[in-house]
Amino acid sequence: MQPDQRKKSSVDVDFFTEYGEGSRYKIEEVIGKGSYGVVCSAYDTHIGEKVAIKKINDIFEHVSDATRILREIKLLRLLRHPDIVEIKHILLPPSRREFKDIYVVFELMESDLHQVIKANDDLTPEHYQFFLYQLLRGLKYIHTGDGLGFLKF
Repeated sequence: MQPDQRKKSSVDVDFFTEYGEGSRYKIEEVIGKGSYGVVCSAYDTHIGEKVAIKKINDIFEHVSDATRILREIKLLRLLRHPDIVEIKHILLPPSRREFKDIYVVFELMESDLHQVIKANDDLTPEHYQFFLYQLLRGLKYIHTGDGLGFLKF
């Protein structure tokens, strides 16, 4: 086995802790870490495209964090807009009694806004104008309730 293959299989084993549906995803690499957990890029063998999988650890450790995570998932599941990241799948835990981590599968984005701004010292006013345009388009979509049907803000 080559070193790269050993590394990938190690990440794969560490990332999914006996989640049955996890076998449909082939983990490629860790692409980010945040306050709630780890994000890996993966290949979805069922639909044949790359995705991002966010593993949120110990979801019930803090009630306020669990509430925020639930709110994010509930809203993002309903929203379908080019300027809002889409949830493709949520992996269910193998056992309700041992449920402590959650895996959310998102569309894979090339980068995030933080990385773009941090990595580029030469951003022009037109770049910032486009970022603001995308943010306002997404906000307008959410505000009008177009994606939520019954829910108006």
